[in-house]
This record gives sequence, C-alpha cells and structure tokens, in this order.
Amino acid sequence: MQIVEDLHVARVEKRMALSVVQTCGELTSMEIDLPEQDLNISAEAFTSGLNILVVIDTNIMISHLEFVRSLKSEDIPGVGRLALIIPWVVLQELDNLKKGKMLQHVRDKAIPAVQFIYTCLKNQDSKLWGQSMQLASQKIYGLSDENNDDRVLQCCLQYQNLFPQAVVILCTDDKNLCSKAIVSEVKAFCKADLVTALQNLNVNRHQNCVEPQQSKCDTEFEETERGDASLTAQFPNILPGLEKNLGEALSCILETEMKIAFGNLWMEILYLKPPWTLANLLKCYKKHWMAVFGYVVPRSLLSTIECLYKHLCTGKTVDSSTVGILLQESKKLLHAFSSRSDYNGVLPQAYAEVSKLYQTFIEVRSDSEQDLSEDIMVLSENAVCEKMEAMTPNLQNCEEKKLHPSFHVAQENRHQEIWSVLEGVWNTINLYSIEIFQKLDPNAVTLTAKSSFEEAFLGLQKLLAAVNDIREGISRILTPTSSFQDIWTLYNFLISNEINNSIKFTAEELYECVSQKIYRERLEVGCCQLAQLEHAIKQCHASVHREAKNRGWL
Repeated sequence: MQIVEDLHVARVEKRMALSVVQTCGELTSMEIDLPEQDLNISAEAFTSGLNILVVIDTNIMISHLEFVRSLKSEDIPGVGRLALIIPWVVLQELDNLKKGKMLQHVRDKAIPAVQFIYTCLKNQDSKLWGQSMQLASQKIYGLSDENNDDRVLQCCLQYQNLFPQAVVILCTDDKNLCSKAIVSEVKAFCKADLVTALQNLNVNRHQNCVEPQQSKCDTEFEETERGDASLTAQFPNILPGLEKNLGEALSCILETEMKIAFGNLWMEILYLKPPWTLANLLKCYKKHWMAVFGYVVPRSLLSTIECLYKHLCTGKTVDSSTVGILLQESKKLLHAFSSRSDYNGVLPQAYAEVSKLYQTFIEVRSDSEQDLSEDIMVLSENAVCEKMEAMTPNLQNCEEKKLHPSFHVAQENRHQEIWSVLEGVWNTINLYSIEIFQKLDPNAVTLTAKSSFEEAFLGLQKLLAAVNDIREGISRILTPTSSFQDIWTLYNFLISNEINNSIKFTAEELYECVSQKIYRERLEVGCCQLAQLEHAIKQCHASVHREAKNRGWL
C-alpha cells in the first residue's frame, strides 16, 4: 500500500504532471490505438463476445503486474471475455517511473510493467489496448488535463462512448480515484474486489437478458410505437449530440456563475464536484437554482432543468415527440443564458449545434409518414381532419356560413389579432436592431466604452439568433407542401421569447391565420425583410469583430 500512497501523493503534488503530447520513453513513442483502429477492434471484438473493458491504473501495473498478466491471459470462471485498457497518462507515468526520475524506489517495479505493455502493444495483442495520444488530447467537460486522476477518468468516459455496448470498469487501489469514478458513473474496484465484481456482473447480465427476449416475443407493438422506433433509428446521433453540447455549455456556465457568486469558496459550496456527468450538472443546477441561476435567467426555467433531467438522466425510453420537446427546451435554456454572456464563446457554439440537431430532427419528421398529432401540443387526428375539412369550400360549409354570418367576421377578427402580434414582433426586432447598430457604430464606440461595447455585441449575437429562428419558421410555412407540423418552429419561437405574454392564441389558430392567402403574401414580404436584416446583422458582426480586434478587445 505504500507504493499506492506514494503514487497518489506524487499525483496530488503534480510531480507526475506531464503535457498530453509529451513522449517520455518507449511506450509513449509507439504508434498505438488510433481512433480508426478502435472502430475495427470494435467490429471484431464485440461480435466475438468481448463485452467488458477494464481500465488499469498505474498503481495496479506497479504493485500487481502478475494479476494483470493473469487477467489478460487466463479465463476467470463465470466471466466472459474481456480486454484491458491502458490510459495514455499511465503509459507516460510508467515511462518516467522506469527512468527513476520521480520515485526512485518504484523504478525496479516499473521496468517489467513497461516491458509487459510494450510486448503486448508491439504484438497487437487483442486483449490489451493502449489509449492513443490523439484520444487523450480530446477534452471532456469538467475534466482537467493537468490532473492525472482526471485523465484516467477521461479515458474511462471515452471508452464508454466508443463502446456503449460494453461495461467499462476502472481498476485502481487509489480510494480517492475510485470515489471520483463512482461519482462520474464509472464502475470502479480495487484489485482485491475486481474478480468478484466481474463474476457478479456477468451473472446479472445473464439474468437480465431473459426479459427483453420474453418482451420481444409476447408484446405486440402498436403502429405509433413502431413508428417511433423507426423514426428514432433515423436519427441515432441526436440525443448523444444534445447531451454532449448541453454538457459542455452547462459545465462552463456552472463554473462561471458559481465563481461570480462565491469567489474562491465556490468549490467548497458546490453541490457536486467535477468531473461532471450531465446528470450531476443538472443536479447542481437544481440545487443552486434559487441562490444563483434564478438571478441570471427567469426562475420559471427550473421546469426546463427538471424536464431535461427526467428524460435524459433517469434511463427512461425517449420517444420521437419527447426528443422534439427536449431539443426545444435546450434551445430555450441556452438562449436565456445568452442574454447574460457568451461564456468565452462556448454558448453560441453549443446553441448552434443544438439548432442543427433540431433542424435534422424536423427534417426527419417531415419525411416520416407518421401522424404528427402526438407532437408537443398533442392534437388528435380527428381534430386535424375537422380543421382541414373546415377549410374546404364545399356546399355544406357555404350553407353554414350563410346561416351564421357572424362566424366569418369573428374568425377574420381573430386573424387580425394574431397578425398584429406578428407585426409587433417585427417592430420590436427592427427597433432593437437600430439601437444595436447605433451602439456598435465604430465612430460612436470610444476606447473607454469597452463594457457597453461587450453588452451591445452580445445583444447583436442574440438578435442574430432570434432573426434566424423566426425567418426559419416563416420559410417552413411558405413552402408549397407545408402542413400543420411546419407551424411549430414559428410558434415555439413566439412562446419561448420575451414576447410570450402577448401570445393568447394556439398553434392551431396561428396555422389557420397564415393559411389565408392575404397573410401568406404578407409573410412573403416579411421573410424578405428578415433576410435583408439578417444579412445586415452578419455584416455588422464581421465589421465589429474586426474593429474590436484592432483595439485589442478580443
């Protein structure tokens, strides 16, 4: 145990800290485990029954090399096939320990460990893989590449993402690292407990495999459920992409706002310490919402945090309708924080990526033959049909209108009310853009006005996002093949922004309004005006960016 303690202290004191790109000896000079090779290994290994990956820490390689050898070469009773993963940082530490530069008394134990790994990698042993420098260079939110414990955890999380069908387990005798791994939802065991844990894991896997097979045989899926499964298969990357971009943005926002609120004490007050999973990030937001985030964005957005946690972090099955809701809620949350800051450019990038995912989702749903009445506002199929029939100029409708002339007048008045809201949105955007352009005029911005410039520049970015959203919504409505489903982009923009207090109509009523010829023609004019405004905003953005760079503000 003394070696484990010495290695832990050396890591804490950063005596073993190395740059990710630094090579230290024969292990780190090898060409190993490139990402494209990972994928080839995945195809072969998992079809042949390999379903457990054990990540080995430095202290295990030093203190229990014979145990590692037996793990690789011998079958464990009751345990299926497994492979060992050696993180890049462990390769670096072993190379340095072999030279005796850090811990002289560990040198003699490091030499055979290095030789063992070197031989396996050189022979391309399928049961021992090394994390490559390229993989180790990819950052994961909440993890520091200056902390070797975090870099071991990073390796575990990366292989969880690369091989979601496998169970990834960290083997380390460092109790502190074990705790950090468990908090990060990575299974972790010391050497003494690993074999028992592997056997228990295999038993559980065999027991659990019976239920899905039984369910598959006995359950008759309804048409809508089959449709959702088919639809989900068409966009398998949407939820992982959403989780990744949400995690990166929320991690940056959490750290920034907690530092602003609590200064140097922020880590002591923080509910859950990094590295964060998305689940832990959302738990932190819920815990600190009233004291911190409720003063930054509207407090009502707590419901968005709870919605994201419920559907992304509790293991529940997410259908296609829920995917749409999660994407929109995520956009709404990120958009709200954008009024505060761009958080070193992380927020605009995340918002753009989530918007792309939402657009992909909309396009996939548009191509689907599924009835979309199950979507966000859940309209029944009969209700949609009734509305479509009401718009058909048949004899029965004409007779009804003759009998009830007030109906037509009331409907037209309702359309005018809805249109006045749309005009109000345009007027607000137009006036705001004029104000922003004036504030960002290079002749008006003085060298002492950096803070007001930054505020106006953030406003410009927010304005660009809003104009893009509303123009996108109108464009979808104006397509020749548009239908009720195409109203949602515009309607959700209207209800999710500051103007939502003015929205007293449903998506159905908005669709009826913009289906009228007179209002479609007005929308065409408005869409052209928005396109011109968007072009002007982009030109202003480029010009202001150059000016700020020249003044040394960026």
